[in-house]
Amino acid sequence: MQRILVTGAHGYIGGAITRELAASGYFVQGGVRRSAALAPGVTPLLTGDLADAKLELHGFEAVLHSAGLGHRRGVAPEAWRRANVEAAVNLARQAKAAGVRRFVLISTAHVHGRVHDGIVSDETAPNPMDAYAASKLQAEREVLAQFGAGLTILRPVAVIGPHCPGNLQLLMKLLRRGVPLPFGGIANQRSFIQAGDLARLAALVLASARPPPIVLAASPETIATPDLIATLAEGMGVTARLPKFSSAALAAIASLVGRAAMWQSLAGDFRASPQAALKLGWAPYKSLRENLIETGRHYTVA
Repeated sequence: MQRILVTGAHGYIGGAITRELAASGYFVQGGVRRSAALAPGVTPLLTGDLADAKLELHGFEAVLHSAGLGHRRGVAPEAWRRANVEAAVNLARQAKAAGVRRFVLISTAHVHGRVHDGIVSDETAPNPMDAYAASKLQAEREVLAQFGAGLTILRPVAVIGPHCPGNLQLLMKLLRRGVPLPFGGIANQRSFIQAGDLARLAALVLASARPPPIVLAASPETIATPDLIATLAEGMGVTARLPKFSSAALAAIASLVGRAAMWQSLAGDFRASPQAALKLGWAPYKSLRENLIETGRHYTVA
């Protein structure tokens, strides 16, 4: 049994990964900042603040770093750096010194921007559009400098699934209240990945003898925002009211109220082609539609 440390084990992504690895036969220790209940078969490891933690990592075959500060507003630059850069670099430095052979860094496809005109691939040049994405890209570069060979960077697109965090929670809250959402006229395509599918991809990276240095994590399917909302509503058992309004007018309103970034994430294009993931033998268990229906269904029992 390989011994694996997964940081952020109490988080949405880290929790999914620890469950997958434990079920696959790994001896999994879940790094948590403070005491927390973890998945069956996962042994907790109290780390404290990873930016200055001193950990005993001898004996671990691999470290998978999923802890960090998520995408949110009003975060000071030093907070982004400490949580997303310094913590990752400190962990990578100690892992390298302890002889850990593999380091998997959970980054984000947001390093390519919230929107992208073409198809985003594993080789697409980064173009971070906010402080969050910039901090994740900086973490990628500094961890590579510290750890070198043996590093794989996983860049997931927006993660969906039962009880997923993020903008989908707001959309589902409005759907449950019957609020009309004036997004019926949006003509775009966006990529998503289900949490369990991301976890299985992480397990495949760890099992691979020669994993790629960068792996884009996304379903091969994409979906338009009106269809996304309608599918969530179907899972919730409610009706989506989607009147059509001018996208230009909605963009202007979003800019006036300080939500231009949210509008881009809702209305812009972001299509990902996960070629490296597919070459590893990975594929989603279910279709994107099925995963979105499941996401909506679980909201009704949350």
